[in-house]
Amino acid sequence: MIPVYVPDLMDSSSKLLDNVTMNRIIHQAIPDLDSSVKRVIVYYIDITSEEEIRQFIAEDDSTTVEIELCDLKTVLDDVVIEDYARFHVEKAAEGLFEEYVVTIDSFTSDRVMGKILEYNNKGVLNAKKKKFTPITISEEGLELIEYISLDCTAEAGAWHSDSEIKIDKLGYVIRNGVKTKEFWDGTIRSEKKPLRVKVRNICGDETVWGN
Repeated sequence: MIPVYVPDLMDSSSKLLDNVTMNRIIHQAIPDLDSSVKRVIVYYIDITSEEEIRQFIAEDDSTTVEIELCDLKTVLDDVVIEDYARFHVEKAAEGLFEEYVVTIDSFTSDRVMGKILEYNNKGVLNAKKKKFTPITISEEGLELIEYISLDCTAEAGAWHSDSEIKIDKLGYVIRNGVKTKEFWDGTIRSEKKPLRVKVRNICGDETVWGN
């Protein structure tokens, strides 16, 4: 295990790695480490001058610990934020029966949006060869959803798909395996109270939310 220093991303003043910050790391943070530590990694968002900082480290003889500098942006580029859905549940009467209606108010997927951005960027580069129409997403983002399932049996453990819908490429609903000619209206219904909601985006990633 190698100790690392990571700047506070919420504090803009700590994102810049300069001689002052490096001096504080060397003389305050490193001395508190176990004597067996021989190497540390210092991540940064921005840096005054990598050459200058490396020279500063080399000239400081207060520690024998090896200090490696790494750009945190290369790590953050690989980070994918978890899908997010905002929804609400209502009880509705349908004739003589009552049922629960789960309405998806909005949905966002960092992974899907990244794929769309990549596709649009490639399309723009090739736009000179042929006409290109970029993919655009609505404010609610519901078109990023491929499948929804409700578990009305258990709050944890194995999944029970008590009610499910799949939205095909044309926007028609396949309800519990039965194809319909209904366009998806952003809802899914069940006879019993939903305990968990599972949503699959169009890239195939699934996320579960408790009630």
